[in-house]
Amino acid sequence: YKKNHSGKENAITRLEFISMHSRFGSPPFLYVTDRQFRQIYSQLPIVTCDKGGFYPIRKEEILEYRSYLRKKAIPLFNRYRQVYEAHLDLMGDEDQMELFKMEETI
Repeated sequence: YKKNHSGKENAITRLEFISMHSRFGSPPFLYVTDRQFRQIYSQLPIVTCDKGGFYPIRKEEILEYRSYLRKKAIPLFNRYRQVYEAHLDLMGDEDQMELFKMEETI
């Protein structure tokens, strides 16, 4: 990301990223599932926008990312938590649902 996808203008979706690396035979990405990629990606200092993910090179990009999360992620988690709590009898693995029990810290 730092080399080829720095700055918002060079954002790339994860599917494009995996596809590009698989096509050129980069071994770490040949058999990576979407979930595995998200786990790897979560450890990187990467931000996202509507166009995909990228390595931030400007302060404004990080501030936009924070704003993006506030508008998208936090409301989605809060909404999901409301649905989950209203329909406990329909939900599956309780350990998995622990991921949605978060406090708003941003």
